[in-house]
Amino acid sequence: MKKQMMGMLVAAALTTGFVQPSHAASVNAGEYVNQVAIRENIIQAGLQYLGTPYEYGSSRSSKTTMDCSEFVMWAYREGAGIDLGRGSSRSQMKYVKTHGTVTYDINQLKKGDIVFFMSYRGSDPSDYAGIDPSQQRITHVALYMGDNKLLHTFSKKAGGVKITEFQGTSWGLRFIAGGSLLS
Repeated sequence: MKKQMMGMLVAAALTTGFVQPSHAASVNAGEYVNQVAIRENIIQAGLQYLGTPYEYGSSRSSKTTMDCSEFVMWAYREGAGIDLGRGSSRSQMKYVKTHGTVTYDINQLKKGDIVFFMSYRGSDPSDYAGIDPSQQRITHVALYMGDNKLLHTFSKKAGGVKITEFQGTSWGLRFIAGGSLLS
């Protein structure tokens, strides 16, 4: 059922123009959508925004500046034809819980997954000792690129949308959960 729903979402996206032709996965009658290609489409859609300046609470109607949840919103809309809505990182987590699958194991993430984080407390593992991630407020969202890389935007000082390392950094320490709207 989930594969059929995804196929319908991508087919609808192709006809409504949410997925640019260069990012669209081909959908043939009777065939399931190639999930690997769609995951790559999401990353490619996100990469087109490298360097886009960060603005907390950005408008979501203009792509001249973005905050983290707007960036993920556009990458999913343009790369997979999935509309996450115009909400925050917390509303995106609710969407994933309702319409997809969630993992709390950082090692189970797949390329194109949405990744959720808690607030920064420091860069040392001891700064997060005794903290139950499931009880923390989500304050940031990113895309997992595979190969221990994140694609996201998080501050003006950092330079807008960029690629960062994941595990072995404070991002890995701040990990709450990851989610997929794909198989």
